[in-house]
Amino acid sequence: MKREEGFSYMDVIIAMVILMIGVLAAAGALTANLVRAFESEKQAMAKQFALSAIESIFAARDLGRESSYGITNWGAIGNVGSNPDSNGVPQGIFLNGWTPIRQDLGADGIAGTADDACPAPGPCMVGGYTNTSPIIEGFERRIVITNINDPTRPSPPYEIMIRRIDVTVRYRVNQLQREQTVSTIITNYY
Repeated sequence: MKREEGFSYMDVIIAMVILMIGVLAAAGALTANLVRAFESEKQAMAKQFALSAIESIFAARDLGRESSYGITNWGAIGNVGSNPDSNGVPQGIFLNGWTPIRQDLGADGIAGTADDACPAPGPCMVGGYTNTSPIIEGFERRIVITNINDPTRPSPPYEIMIRRIDVTVRYRVNQLQREQTVSTIITNYY
């Protein structure tokens, strides 16, 4: 009598389990890669928002925009409540804390000021100007400007000629909060 050769049910079940483990591992890797790709896209957008804010500050300083909305002097490059003038009046124009990012930079063309970074959901109103542009959902920006002492400058009178600008953009990927920070130095040397 001939013996029949072949696979037993146990062999087939073991092979199917091994195959399923491989398929599940591949699906998990694919899912992780999709999440990482989505996170990379949001990170790139956050970095671009931060760089755009810094560029708007430099452009306003370099172009010397004189307006009721923009950087009218070196003292304006600071957070609200900072850089008091000779009368003790604060001159900083950049809002403190986390603010929404709007599509339109407002009348002054500078990111992070009262005409484009007012609290959501209403429009930003400054003087006779109203910014009703949409808020970019899922992103918030914080601009922090810090004075840096320059030991080469004579004192008194001591005048701050260097400032550090830190722009941080916060965003969410799935349930995780992420931040992208870009920093630079701005000077008032002639």
